[in-house]
Amino acid sequence: MKILVWNCRGLGNGPAVRGLLDIQKEDPDILFLSETKLDGKRMENFKWRLGMGNMFARDCDGKSGGLALFWKKEVQIELHNFSRYHIDVEVVEKDGFRWRFTGIYGEPASDKKERTWKLLRILNQQMSLPWLCAGDFNEILYGHEKKGGPARAQNLMGTFRSTLADCGLRDLGYVGDKFTWRNHSHSASNYVKERLDRAVANRSWCMRFPGFKVLNGDPRHSDHRPVTILLNKGYTSYRTGGANNFRFEAKWLEEECETIVQNAWSTAVLQGRNKISERLRNVSHDLKDWNHNILGNLEKRIKQIKTELEGVRRGDITQEKVSRELFLREKLDCLEHQRDMFWKQRAHVKWLQSGDRNTAFFHAFASERKKRNTIKKLKNDEGNCVEGEEQLKEHIAAYFSTCSRLGRNKKMNQYYAQFPPKSPKT
Repeated sequence: MKILVWNCRGLGNGPAVRGLLDIQKEDPDILFLSETKLDGKRMENFKWRLGMGNMFARDCDGKSGGLALFWKKEVQIELHNFSRYHIDVEVVEKDGFRWRFTGIYGEPASDKKERTWKLLRILNQQMSLPWLCAGDFNEILYGHEKKGGPARAQNLMGTFRSTLADCGLRDLGYVGDKFTWRNHSHSASNYVKERLDRAVANRSWCMRFPGFKVLNGDPRHSDHRPVTILLNKGYTSYRTGGANNFRFEAKWLEEECETIVQNAWSTAVLQGRNKISERLRNVSHDLKDWNHNILGNLEKRIKQIKTELEGVRRGDITQEKVSRELFLREKLDCLEHQRDMFWKQRAHVKWLQSGDRNTAFFHAFASERKKRNTIKKLKNDEGNCVEGEEQLKEHIAAYFSTCSRLGRNKKMNQYYAQFPPKSPKT
């Protein structure tokens, strides 16, 4: 089982929604969100987007707060209680074993943090099940969990430590970057990063799941990292592939591809290629070559930017690195916008308005469209069905070869010849 907790810092804009949908690719069984800044009715819209069959939400207070817990249909969960700071549930395993999960959002105001610690003590007294508690505690345990800004008061950290001890909870550690939150200041002198998000559990939970692992995830739109708790070692990932046939991509228009098209067309003319199909073939070849060698695969570029951004974030706080982080974040946002355009073009449906991007939605439509458009079998001249990839290729090639010999494409060439050369426009 995989549990993911994330302070999303509001879901009312496109980049935030895109970040959430990107997180969903990790395929958590249980997803806890804090600071949604939405009410339960608006959070209902995310159930189908995330592909999670169940949800419980605690409404936001004005323009702040808001909690939501999503879980898959095959996961059995029983709601115990909730507040503006938490959602507490029991998870029932297939063998009937019960354990407890609490998603936490700690009080951010220093003079009110006692509310969070009091809540944890009350929850601890309510039942004695194996207990996992995770989320944004809005506090650090030790001074080394903060870099930049004034040192944290010892009494605040001490109160947090004593609360966990009183509840029999211990920090589960992490894999990845220590610091889960940063203020994204443009100035190194004001830049602060801290470990505010974590997972803690009692002894009986750790004994039930001895192979657990806690991962501090990649940065997204929020200033908080998501935290993933794997109850068993190992998890699967997926890769996607695509066809090799040529399509003009809308994302190229943002990369000034017009010069590539004009040069390729002019070259074809100088080479004496009089047929429109030959000139288009030259254009497609140059565009594909440019896309591969200059632009590179979009997902690969996004991955490279994320890797570099991660390296910058983990380094010491200097003005050079702070400025580099700002540049990389802006570049990443631009590339992810291009990825949205890619899937929107594939979907062939009405584009969502800016501020409500939904890559998963368009990906699903594109995948379904590909499924519908796949040719599984054809009928030959004898009325027999041709099936199988290799047999279909041979049949289609033979058919168009016959058409060419019979001169059936003559009218088509005459039709194309009346159009002057143009670069693609939207």
